[in-house]
Amino acid sequence: MTADRAAEEFRLMAEPELTQLPALERIGPLASRRHTMEWPWHEGEDVPGHLKVVQSWGWLFIPDGRCIVLIDTVHMLPVLPGGSVEDEDNNDPVATLEREAAEEAQLALGPAHYLGYLHDETSDAYDGIGPRARVRMAASVTRIGASAIDPATGSTMIRLLTAPHRIVELFGWGEQGRRQADTAIRAARDLWGYPEASSSAVSEIPLEGGWL
Repeated sequence: MTADRAAEEFRLMAEPELTQLPALERIGPLASRRHTMEWPWHEGEDVPGHLKVVQSWGWLFIPDGRCIVLIDTVHMLPVLPGGSVEDEDNNDPVATLEREAAEEAQLALGPAHYLGYLHDETSDAYDGIGPRARVRMAASVTRIGASAIDPATGSTMIRLLTAPHRIVELFGWGEQGRRQADTAIRAARDLWGYPEASSSAVSEIPLEGGWL
C-alpha cells in the first residue's frame, strides 16, 4: 500500500470520530517554560560514551504526516510518547520507546529511527547522574489501541494528533523544538514517504482508538 493510500484510508476511518479542541480549551492551562528548551540538540550524532541515556521519546507519525502528542494529566504537561530508560529495557532506547508507547498511549510501532539527542545538564530529574542524554526517535504508528490507564502512573494520557510544527508552536518548545520537528519530518518523508502534514488542526484520538 502506498503512503498516499494509507493516509487516505486513515483519514476516512478516523477523522469523523475525532474531537476538535480549539486552543485546547477542554484541557485548560498547561505548565509553562521548561528546561527542555535550553538543552542543546545534537542531530544525528551518537551519544558520547560519558553521557548516560536516561530518556527516549518519539516523534510518532501516522501516514498523513501528523504526530501524536500526549498530555500528562497528573502534571498537566505536553510530552511526546516515550519515557525513562529502565533496567528492563537493557539500556536500549528503542525498547524504552516501544514499551512506553504501549503502556502510556496504547500504541504499536514500526521500526524506530534514531534522530539525535538532547544534552541535559540543568534539569532536576535523574538526580545524582550528572550530565545526561535524552534520545529522540521517529517511528510510524501501526496501531492505536483503546485508551487505558498507564500501569506505571495510574493515570490516563490525553492523546492528540497534529502537525509536528504545531506541537512545537502550541507548547512553546522554541527553536530547539523546531529543529527536532524538522529532523523528524525529513525522516518520515525519507523512510516512509509520508508528506508534511497539510493541516495544523488539533484533534483528540477517540477513546476506543483505531487501526491504521
